[in-house]
Amino acid sequence: MIESKTAPSAVVEELDRELAKKWLSGIWRLPRGERPKDPKTTVQPYLWKWADIYDGLLQAREKIGIQQGNVERRVIRLVNPGLEKSEMTTHTMLMSFQLIQPGEVAPAHRHTMAAIRFILKGHGGYTTVNGHRMMMEAGDLILTPQWTWHEHAHEGSEPMVWIDGLDVPFINALQVISFEPYKVGGEERRLDVTSTSEDPSYSLTRAVGAKDAEAARPLHYRWRDSYPALKRLAEQSPDPYDGAALEYVNPLTGGATLPTMSMRLQLLNPGAHTRAHRHTSTTIYHAFSGSGATVIDGKKYEWEKGDTFVVPLWHWHEHVNRSSKEEAVLFSMHDQPILQAFGLYREEGQPGL
Repeated sequence: MIESKTAPSAVVEELDRELAKKWLSGIWRLPRGERPKDPKTTVQPYLWKWADIYDGLLQAREKIGIQQGNVERRVIRLVNPGLEKSEMTTHTMLMSFQLIQPGEVAPAHRHTMAAIRFILKGHGGYTTVNGHRMMMEAGDLILTPQWTWHEHAHEGSEPMVWIDGLDVPFINALQVISFEPYKVGGEERRLDVTSTSEDPSYSLTRAVGAKDAEAARPLHYRWRDSYPALKRLAEQSPDPYDGAALEYVNPLTGGATLPTMSMRLQLLNPGAHTRAHRHTSTTIYHAFSGSGATVIDGKKYEWEKGDTFVVPLWHWHEHVNRSSKEEAVLFSMHDQPILQAFGLYREEGQPGL
């Protein structure tokens, strides 16, 4: 039997150097203290104010033209203070805000990143995805699945503003980013329209943790469908951690909106105060209406209509509707499908008092 022993540090260092020459490394080089009991992230809790975002968009409207140089979209990204170098919102998701002027067309392209559009204001704008044209209204959610041709255009009279949500940092980590402009005969062209959102079709939204489903449409989830379903859910017993939470569902699988991201609407009744919980997924929230506060690991972040904030993974958080009369509605984007796909999703909730 060979006796196990620890060699002098000089001997170990020499071994390390020899291994390094052959692109090898001993696991003993990792200090035991660097293996945390709980998940750690460089993503920081942060809240972006709508006034700052919208002011930036208005300035960009005057200074940045679509198809000016290499510019195809007039977009402002939310940069997390913990991800300054990459300029991403979280380690898996990017949230941005886009403004398109009347008469403008954002050229068609496709990419391996999945994207969503959550419409905030304006009329007359639309997105076409693989030939399916979807007119935009405030509160609508529009999907652009991976590698689908898509373009944006605006035939209205006032600026259109919406949220862009993408899985850019996750796709970049997998090193499978691809991008292709739409060209016919070497020239950029508009996408042909073969159907619209008014065509008969199917999609689903469902209450988080519930079995009942509400009808919507594929790729395009209308506010006029989702909001009544959310209101009906709010009249029932709300979830203790999320209030009335309605999830947008993939009609083909009955699961998450997209393979890498899921979307939800949450309604906090007047005066509501949820219990604290935490999970291994990361969430980006946008306050679509109302005002409130979210406590993240003991620090309060007060939000109002238009503000956006991020809750990093494994951070305790709870929501409060500050109004005793008005409801508050939050739109949120999650990377939960990624964690679930690899069996890494888990959550903990604080018991009720």
